[in-house]
Amino acid sequence: MSPQVALEQLCLEPLAVLDVPAEETVDIAAAAGFRRMSLWVNSPTSKFIAPCRVEPDRKAALARRLHDAGMAVQNLEVFRVGPGTDVSRYEAPLGLGAELGAATATAIAMDGSDETAVSLARLTELARGLGIRVNVEFLSYRGPSNLDEVAALVGKAGDAGTGILVDILHLVRSGGTVDQVRSLDPDLIGHVQLCDGPRETPAEGLEHESASNRMLPGAGQFPLREFIAALPQVALGLEIPRMSDAFRGLTPRERAVELMKATAAFFRAV
Repeated sequence: MSPQVALEQLCLEPLAVLDVPAEETVDIAAAAGFRRMSLWVNSPTSKFIAPCRVEPDRKAALARRLHDAGMAVQNLEVFRVGPGTDVSRYEAPLGLGAELGAATATAIAMDGSDETAVSLARLTELARGLGIRVNVEFLSYRGPSNLDEVAALVGKAGDAGTGILVDILHLVRSGGTVDQVRSLDPDLIGHVQLCDGPRETPAEGLEHESASNRMLPGAGQFPLREFIAALPQVALGLEIPRMSDAFRGLTPRERAVELMKATAAFFRAV
């Protein structure tokens, strides 16, 4: 993907604005120059509740804001699957996202077992019926933890149409390479998340870094230029947690502006 095309694919991910209701994020994202955003419609655990999560009773108001701002919904977060998962419980949040125009949804797998693959296939089929493609994200510290393992899981899910979400942080931290990304069937890559970071981080700090302290594109040592060049045309979610050092002291609006400004400057310098 060329830098110019990449700029057109940028998408604001929820981690930067977890503390802001989705309706307000629409205006914040649009003002910063984004034309796509992802939505948090399903919490990963019952204890995780954030202001950004979209509630059904706010659907109409959010739809109006999206329309008025010319914003599109790209991706839905986040759906956990494992052996025996009752995926029917995800029908309501997926349906909510579908009504708002979402194109994709992120799944997180508990493991790489055959039983998890069955649950993943069922989730993919449920989402496909709503016009949404499911992509599995691998995490460098849990579950299928590298690109090879998540690709194997997707293979076990058969022809359901499941894709892969490639987050460069987890690619780098799991020892993955741009060559591995380049060798994938391009049709498998359904969503990408970008950030930057130092060349290495202690293993015990992987989860904290992922959720709390990523760097803006161009500020670290990740092979971002090569990574982007190896990608097919796909949405590029900017995933920088609001607690990151890069955003210290900034308001949500200032975070979005800084994120777009830094990313656009990085792409223009490529």
